[in-house]
Formats: sequence, C-alpha cells, structure tokens
Amino acid sequence: WLVEDELKQRKKQGTFKGSFSPVCQFIGYQARCSVPSDFDSDYAYTLGATSSMLAASGKSGYMAIVSDLSQPVQKWRAGGVPFTAMLSVPASTASGSFQPRPVIFPHRIDLDGAAFKLWCSQREQCAKLEMYENPGPIQMSGPSAAHVSYTIMAKFSYLRELEELRKHLSAVHTRCRPGCDPRTVRVARQSLATLNQILDELMGPSEAIEQREK
Repeated sequence: WLVEDELKQRKKQGTFKGSFSPVCQFIGYQARCSVPSDFDSDYAYTLGATSSMLAASGKSGYMAIVSDLSQPVQKWRAGGVPFTAMLSVPASTASGSFQPRPVIFPHRIDLDGAAFKLWCSQREQCAKLEMYENPGPIQMSGPSAAHVSYTIMAKFSYLRELEELRKHLSAVHTRCRPGCDPRTVRVARQSLATLNQILDELMGPSEAIEQREK
C-alpha cells in the first residue's frame, strides 16, 4: 500500500499522470522460508532469464526449466516445456454427465530414490534427537552458500536424458528403413509397442482426473 499512497500524493502534486491498481498477493510460503542462498539466487535468475527469452521468441504457454542443477552454474542447461505436454485429458463418458478437466498429474515421492533412502537412514534418529540445522541468515557466502539439497543432487539430468532418448529414437529410425531385415522391423515394433504400454501405465490412474459437472 505504500506505493499506492505515494502515487496518490504525486498525482495530487501533478508529478504523476498514470494509473496504478495494486494487487494483493499471499506469500505465505515465501514469508516462512529461509533466506535465499547463493544457489537459490542463481536458480531464480536463470529461470527469469529463460522465461524472458521464451517470451521474446514468442513461445507462449511454455514453462521455463533448468536442468543439471547439481553441476556448477556454467554447466546448467536451460529450456522450455509446453504446458500441453504435461497435461492429460481423459475421454468424455458416453452419457456426457461430466466434463473432464485438463490436469497435471502430481509426481509422487520416489520411494526407491536416493533422497528418500537417505531420509530413511536418518528417520529414527530424527524422531529421537534434535537434528535440526540452520546455516544462519546470511547464506550468500561461506560453506553452505552453494550447497545443493540431496533431492536435487539425486535427480538425473532431465534435458540430457531427453537428448539421449532422441538419439536412440533416431538410431531406431535409421535401422528400420525400407530394405532392412524384417526381423529388425519386427523386434523394433514389438519393443516400442511394449514400451508404449508401460508409458500408458505410468500416466496415472484415470480417477485422478478432476471432474466437473456440466
């Protein structure tokens, strides 16, 4: 509200002729979280710069992403993912009693992941002892300034994995050209069909779709 009051005063004085409409925002999580570290700042700067590049190139409907966060900043890989690639919309029922709503399936905790296994190894001690640690209010320098959480360190490189996947698909396309061995085509077709069935199972249950009555 300080900005609104200031602009009202300037408009009375004739030094401001524009318009201003304040919008209140609830920043509960941001207000309760720790002071940003050097890593947090670099990550936010990178997301902002990537978003501006997507907007400047006309890529609307994209979400900025940054991969390889466990590596030094110079090795981070930035990009954009269309929201439609993350959405899933089930087919409407024959009765038409509800209209499916596009949703992004939440990612469940990987119980076999390195981060969760590390937590399990310390869970009993956390229940019995006081193991809370706070690096302090100043985290722009010092040993914890560039520290990356175990959850991020345990993740694979998303963009690098996509690049490797495209290479494998391109190799299959090169091998399965007219004139190749029929056995090669048969094995590739059956393998890809099985892979697509597995991917369909990973898409999530249909009941997770939020349904809205017409």
